Amino acid sequence: MKHSLIALAIIAASVPTHVLARTSEINTSKVNDNASTEVITVIGSPLTHSMQEIEQETVSAATNIDADFGDQLAKLPGVSIARNGPVTGLIQYRGLFGDRVAVNIDGVDIAGAGPNAMDSPLSHVLPEPGLTATLYRGIVPVSAGVQTLGGKLRISSDASTLFNLSRSFIGGVNASIVSPGSGQQYQGNVLYKGENAFISGAFTHQQRDERESGNNALIPNSHYQRNGGKFRAGYQWGNHQLDINYQQLNTNESGTPALAMDIGFIDAAWYRLGYRYNVSESEYLTFSWFGNSNQHAMDNFSQRSAMSPAMARENNADSIAQGMDATYTMPYWNGDLKIGAYWHQSRNNSTITNPNNAMFFVDNFTNVERNTASVYAEWELEKDAYSSTIGARYTRVNMDSGLAGSNMVMMNPAIATLVNNFNTTQRDETYNMLDVAATTRFHVNDHTDIVFGVSQKNRAPTYFERYTWLPLGISGGMADGFNYIGNLDLDNETARQIDVGVDYVVKGWSISPRLFYQDIEDFITGSPSTNMAANRVSNMMAGTTPFQWTNTDAIIKGADLTLTGQLRDNLSVNAVASIQHGNRDDIDDALFRIAPEQLITTIQWDTHVMNTPFALQVTSELTGAQNHVSALQNERTTSGYGLLHLTGFLTLLDNTQSNLQITATIHNLFDKQYAPHTAGVNRVMNTGVEVGERVPAAGREWHLSLSYRF
Repeated sequence: MKHSLIALAIIAASVPTHVLARTSEINTSKVNDNASTEVITVIGSPLTHSMQEIEQETVSAATNIDADFGDQLAKLPGVSIARNGPVTGLIQYRGLFGDRVAVNIDGVDIAGAGPNAMDSPLSHVLPEPGLTATLYRGIVPVSAGVQTLGGKLRISSDASTLFNLSRSFIGGVNASIVSPGSGQQYQGNVLYKGENAFISGAFTHQQRDERESGNNALIPNSHYQRNGGKFRAGYQWGNHQLDINYQQLNTNESGTPALAMDIGFIDAAWYRLGYRYNVSESEYLTFSWFGNSNQHAMDNFSQRSAMSPAMARENNADSIAQGMDATYTMPYWNGDLKIGAYWHQSRNNSTITNPNNAMFFVDNFTNVERNTASVYAEWELEKDAYSSTIGARYTRVNMDSGLAGSNMVMMNPAIATLVNNFNTTQRDETYNMLDVAATTRFHVNDHTDIVFGVSQKNRAPTYFERYTWLPLGISGGMADGFNYIGNLDLDNETARQIDVGVDYVVKGWSISPRLFYQDIEDFITGSPSTNMAANRVSNMMAGTTPFQWTNTDAIIKGADLTLTGQLRDNLSVNAVASIQHGNRDDIDDALFRIAPEQLITTIQWDTHVMNTPFALQVTSELTGAQNHVSALQNERTTSGYGLLHLTGFLTLLDNTQSNLQITATIHNLFDKQYAPHTAGVNRVMNTGVEVGERVPAAGREWHLSLSYRF
């Protein structure tokens, strides 16, 4: 597969008949978010009606196969999705995933309730007009946010775009069906823009039964159901702008086959109040106040078979958070100076019970608090010969926890020891961290830029890495099947990264390769526990020795590349390639669940059928074998595979007042049976997939969508 992948990559990039296209609504375009920081933007549901706008890449229901739109984001260089269930996708960027990749939804940093990331940030995305997803490629500037050690993805609808609209009333509806699995999706939105104000609303409904793999077997617990709504309003006067957001998204019974429990419900709400004062075109102040609240129930018996009534478990968890973000930008020393402050406070609780035993309880997490305060300064300079961005951010994270408890204390001396040790140990801790980032883009000539960047980024431990006092399968979504116990002595991670690349543009073609190397000091990962009480409990409950979160060192290196161009006036090509390699430094072992090399190539053909605009996309997805796996975590190798997807867009009506489009997609055209390496391992008994086997991906699926905009 290694040699064939290289050969196929060359063929796909050079021979038109073998270049297979990407999903229509996922064309990536590079824009300069500032002088030297490169971002890749996926542009969402357009606010205008022109065909050009509609053909841009979208984060929308018109083409998504996955409920959380992860399939659309996975086409970005260096990005893959580590999936534990249909609504539980975790962004992986250049080998790092989970809490290491900062994901911001409409200016809100979501504090999830589930310690296994069932309510991951992607699960909070609700499409609306103007929605964009922006990935910072390579070195993330310090202004992008706190703790961006593993990258930053920002999904939002910019208020400035809405304020700049002319007076209008616009909206749209989308209805989609997906099969197999009887999938249904309905989305709608309306927006009214007056002279100085706007108001908008959006809703979504998604449901689906079990999907099928390439051998026509049901994929265990791949069902889901979600409903949500979003409200937004803005008002501007003089140089002032005020923007208010509120969203509620309710997830009902949904499967997570790679985890020990399934989702009973997630009731998630978030809000944001934003303000902007424009002193001048180059000087402005922004301020936002935001927060979220999640209520979450999960269990191991209502959607799967429990081993026995005594082993039935239900976990009720909740989270509440609020935060503030302020930025002031002004001209300074032939450039722009940006200074900012950030504050965020979150609290988590989790209690495990057994519905068949009223006496059973585990106070898993009690009043766990995490407070973050941060300030930064960043300077941007642009010259004819080069442009640079240099910044530094200081962050202080304080963590604390309430008391542990369980009814099993009186019956099990090992559990009594764990409770006593946790409750009598100092649980509060403060982490002081300094991030620095510098990127320079050298303008060699009209066609070529050379990009060089370095950074030092930090991440404090999560609450479950510190405060999991009882060995349980809590791993933040890593889902390796092992029990984990926390560590109150953890240090923060410190990653030092180098990123080098070239951007070359000529005659409508562009190629953009990047090389990166990241050395992570005090990398937090699992190592076999030496806690005797925890080992006795885990061996009694699961028959295995648990892991304890520990500080080690790790190296991640790799490359990614984008290629775009016009084969003909109506024929475009887009290719994205990624490869990464991760190792622990303390032992000779690979990092867990690292995505293998991948090449995604897209051809789009724009034409007319009986004077009706028609676009056809063909997508080739080539993924290599992953043989570099973690022996310590019993990770299995996976084979490489190749997939082909087809998408067609037929625009029946397109004028200044309205737009009507039919979208048809065939995913996995040849019904390939495969399991992505980043998929989770099945933990659901009595299904067509053995416990311990990797959850297979879907076989051939078709998606038919009707979208109307007015």
